[in-house]
Amino acid sequence: MNYVKFCIYQFILFLALFVITIIFDHFISKPFTSVDLIAMCISLLIGIIGYRLVSKIYRQFENIRLRNKILISIPAFILLLLFAGLLGVLGAMFF
Repeated sequence: MNYVKFCIYQFILFLALFVITIIFDHFISKPFTSVDLIAMCISLLIGIIGYRLVSKIYRQFENIRLRNKILISIPAFILLLLFAGLLGVLGAMFF
């Protein structure tokens, strides 16, 4: 059960990182302006808050070996890619 919970948390973490990357990708580009600086500061702030939150949540998974964490994270990432692809296809169909 602990492994399934870890896989779900990894999926949610990867999804959050994916969404944040997509959102801020539009704002951070060349030439760098004040909007880029503000977007970088906001993304850095979100990253710091996210890291602190994730480190508190993941304390319960200290008993899982690193090798197992890596092996569980790979399917979670593949599920994220399938989920994002499905949303892209559905978004293209309906919007």
